[in-house]
Amino acid sequence: MFVIRRPRLFIMECIPKTDEYREGEVLFKFLEMTDPKDIAVKDFVSKAEFLRYLKRKRNLEGFNFIHLSGHGDPKHRSFELPLGCVAPEEFPSSCFEGKRVAMSACGMSRRDFVDPFMEVTGAKAVIAPRKDVRFDDAAIWYLNYYYLMLHHRFTSMGAFDRVNGMLCYGPRRGRVKGAFEHWS
Repeated sequence: MFVIRRPRLFIMECIPKTDEYREGEVLFKFLEMTDPKDIAVKDFVSKAEFLRYLKRKRNLEGFNFIHLSGHGDPKHRSFELPLGCVAPEEFPSSCFEGKRVAMSACGMSRRDFVDPFMEVTGAKAVIAPRKDVRFDDAAIWYLNYYYLMLHHRFTSMGAFDRVNGMLCYGPRRGRVKGAFEHWS
């Protein structure tokens, strides 16, 4: 007999502590209430610390989903940390092999970022915002997405479609509709 392992989420918080809101922390606090052993969070400040952590494969063992909470710089096609930026080619080779990665970094859903990112990191799928998304909208969107995947066994694409269906209509639809893109 085999045991089906529950999916697990690792949140990499890269938003400066000086920012008013830190989305990764908010997601962690909410999702931790549902099942604390399935979710972990770690703060990162510098590019060197972030990349060093990713190079050690065992740091991400056991996690199916990785959430990168940070800022994006579409003009320079890079993921921003408080101290440094990471271009897609700078991520360690195969660091996200077979994992689903969500980036909460505005404007990172661009072919010139996502294609090399997936090729270098080995990510199975990527979700990223196409445009600037307000903090509260992104937090609500990702909270629903992870809740469906972690606790209702939705596939990544199934959860993506369901959340878009729920949150992209009504009075706030203009802020969220078309904001996120799923790459696989």
